[in-house]
Amino acid sequence: MTPHILKNETLHLEWNPANGALTHLRAVQTGWELLDRAHLGLSFQLLIPLPGRRNNLVLGEQQALTSAMVQENQITFVWDGVRSQYGGQHPIKVVMNVCLERKQAIFSVTIENHSEYVVENVYAPYLGDVQRPTHAEWFKTFIYTYASAQEMSIFPTYQNTRGYFGIDSPMQLSAWGAGVGAPMSPFVLLREAGQGLYVGVNSASSELVAWYSELRPGYANSFVTTPTAINILNGETPTGSRIGEHDVAVRFAAIHVPYIAPGETRTLTPVALEAYQGDWQQGVDLYRNWRKSWMHTPEIPT
Repeated sequence: MTPHILKNETLHLEWNPANGALTHLRAVQTGWELLDRAHLGLSFQLLIPLPGRRNNLVLGEQQALTSAMVQENQITFVWDGVRSQYGGQHPIKVVMNVCLERKQAIFSVTIENHSEYVVENVYAPYLGDVQRPTHAEWFKTFIYTYASAQEMSIFPTYQNTRGYFGIDSPMQLSAWGAGVGAPMSPFVLLREAGQGLYVGVNSASSELVAWYSELRPGYANSFVTTPTAINILNGETPTGSRIGEHDVAVRFAAIHVPYIAPGETRTLTPVALEAYQGDWQQGVDLYRNWRKSWMHTPEIPT
């Protein structure tokens, strides 16, 4: 099937027309293929706890699209009804709009919850296979934290921040609770030395939006003593595309925690993506420039 395609000055995006999964993402100016394995494409994920089973997920890539409306600079996907892993079919409508500005792709999601359960969290946008640039010696996340910044290694080692128990594979959320995402940390950079992907909120909202990554299926080697493996929770990131029968992939998501009650409709904080060239300063400038567009310094009373 022919994919749905949008393109602007910095990003080329392609979606699977059957399920709405984002299958291809390329930085136009440098040719960096951020997503290039279509079978690992993702769209969204919902957490809908059931009585006696909290971990009940709706996996977006397993949902059939109801409709997709493509216009010149935007696309709107609709999933009218979703099926969870253990709860069957739910009357929950998911609408995802992706609108292109000159350099950014802005993802906005609306959830209509007509079910009897609470929608606790939403992963959107959800990237299924983030690839580092081909010749990158290292690849990191960069996030604002109190009075400074925090970088976490994705390659050549993957810095796991959530312990060695209670999780299926290594993952990253800021180790400091208040700094896991917006509003405290309203953007994150996925970067190497000369380029990166900026991901940030696109609304002055107080909603918690956490920045998350996960290495699947796991480390190539957990016994490493490199400078970036600063503790026993870090391990070597696989360099190949598979480990045994499993695809190696780094997933990335903006996690919204809206607790959408039965009968409630909620539009979540929009999230902007933009590929940029340069060091971390150029990535941070994208947030600074956006903030200046709506947050103005008040006049000091005389």
